[in-house]
Amino acid sequence: MLKQWPGIVLLTTALLTLCIPAVAATESLHITSAQLLNIPSQGFSAPPQRVDEKLLPDNWTTVTLPHALTRQLLPTSAEHENAKTPTIETWYRLQLPASTSESQQQLYIPRWKTDGNLAIYADGQLIYMSHSGVYWNGWNIPLSISLNATADTPRPRVILLRIQRPSDSGGGISSIWVQDSSSLNWRYRLRHLLQVQLPYTSSVVFLAVGLFSFFVWCKSRHEHSYLLFFFISTASFIRTLHYYVGETELPIPESWFSWLTINALFWMVLVTHFFLRSLHHRPTGRLSTLVTLVTLLAGVLTLPLLSGLLNAYALSPLIYCALIITGSLVAGVGAYQSWQARCNDGLLLSGWAIAGMLLGCHDWLLQNNYLSIESIYLGPYSNIGAFLIVMHIIFRRFLKANDNVKMTNASLAFRLQEREDELKKSHQRLRVIEHRQTLSKERQRLMQDMHDGMGSSLIIALLEAEKGHLDASSLTDVLKNCIEDLKLTIDSMEPVEADLLLLMATLRFRLTPRLESAGIRLRWDIQNVPALDWLDPRNALHILRILQETFSNIIKHTNATEIRITTSSDSTHIRVIIIDNGQGFSAEQSALINGKGLKNQQRRAASIGAEVLWHSTTTGVTVTLTLPIVVTERNSHTSECLQ
Repeated sequence: MLKQWPGIVLLTTALLTLCIPAVAATESLHITSAQLLNIPSQGFSAPPQRVDEKLLPDNWTTVTLPHALTRQLLPTSAEHENAKTPTIETWYRLQLPASTSESQQQLYIPRWKTDGNLAIYADGQLIYMSHSGVYWNGWNIPLSISLNATADTPRPRVILLRIQRPSDSGGGISSIWVQDSSSLNWRYRLRHLLQVQLPYTSSVVFLAVGLFSFFVWCKSRHEHSYLLFFFISTASFIRTLHYYVGETELPIPESWFSWLTINALFWMVLVTHFFLRSLHHRPTGRLSTLVTLVTLLAGVLTLPLLSGLLNAYALSPLIYCALIITGSLVAGVGAYQSWQARCNDGLLLSGWAIAGMLLGCHDWLLQNNYLSIESIYLGPYSNIGAFLIVMHIIFRRFLKANDNVKMTNASLAFRLQEREDELKKSHQRLRVIEHRQTLSKERQRLMQDMHDGMGSSLIIALLEAEKGHLDASSLTDVLKNCIEDLKLTIDSMEPVEADLLLLMATLRFRLTPRLESAGIRLRWDIQNVPALDWLDPRNALHILRILQETFSNIIKHTNATEIRITTSSDSTHIRVIIIDNGQGFSAEQSALINGKGLKNQQRRAASIGAEVLWHSTTTGVTVTLTLPIVVTERNSHTSECLQ
């Protein structure tokens, strides 16, 4: 690292040589003394185009530059802008030696400071005059004025500065530089940067970020810190305006501009207090009331409507004293409360607020000419520091909120995963339980069907055989019926996917051989029908048994040679119609022949919410099975009760 120092020194020297190439080589005149003349006057008058210094009074006094007159804290006049206002024409005379330089000469004034207007004469000829108002006249903007129009024009020998100001406002002027424009440029630019450009740029950036915070607050109304930051940035922007305006006339009256810039400081103190309170979350009820009342009182007393009684600008030194006291109280209490709450952000902002009050004391002394007027106002730099600190606080709170959101999301994701795992396990348990229940119900159904159908037939056949009443043909019929019951039970277990026609096709496949052996032809006249969502194995078996019983009755009792099956449907029901060409029979006759056949059909139909109707004539029997497309809750409850 030590080996690199010679290179660094050489590089720095080269840069300085490039940046300030003509400082040592050109002639530079730094004027630190002048002659002063004060002439009492009344009201403000426009400066003349030419001035003959011989016509001015001869009581000049020599003063040292920078020169300033202390401002009176209690003005003698409430109004500074009317024709009767006591004023003073202050003249500064500068004697310039003859110059041998042939380059263009510039007059550089770092600061002139007073309430009023300024006019500058070179050898009696007006070369500059301020064009703004009495108060906001560009007093903080450094001046760089050309003394000769062309390079071959000789430099003037006498410079006169005319400042017309209220008699109680004080005033002054800094030391003055006369130099070639090329060598003087860096001094002027540096001073302009520190006094004008930096306050302007920082306040605009502050306001832009404040507007962004305001839009963020519009989306997150619960985050009041963003709104407070917007208020602070707006007040800071308004306050900083007076450091760089005044070269031209203001767009609003000077009285209202003074009211805005003075009260903007009180607004900053008030908003800073509430911002600190949002950080440390400590009770400050009395202080909040006091600061609010002081802000309101300052705003009312400095209103332009009361300018006939109180001049806000003239009383600004006393108003700023009240501001410094209030701001120091806010900063001190904020620091104490932040220390009690162990709030580092509050301590940081309070500490800078205390430093800002110290800088405010410096600016107050400079405003009232107790310090050299060549000093720089430090208030804008205090605002820059406050901006950076508040941005740091909001950025930290944003990061903290973002981390909290991430932690919350991670916690929610973990809890969600746990819940999903629990639901998966619960779902698996439910599937196992449901599977067991399904098997149990299916087992019970099969047992019940075999008991009611095939079991009942076998028991009856066994009893008849024991009594000797059962011959071989009857035994064959019983066994056939048992086999058919067993086949129906097996068919009911096949998945039909709510398709009634598929179920009927299965029955057709089973019955066709029996019908053909009985000499009965089957006509299949089927149309598409809606699906039955309630068609599970139990209900399918009921339908199969109803249809089987119908075919059995036709075969046994009607002597039919043909059976026709048709289907139809409407919006609520499906109808299965079985028509034979036999001799017909009555329901009462059938009940006598087979007492439980038709009743079983009715019972099974009722259990699934269906209906069975018989219509018998001498030319045949028509059996209509009406099935609901949608099983209502009432029908479902009835089915469960019957089952």
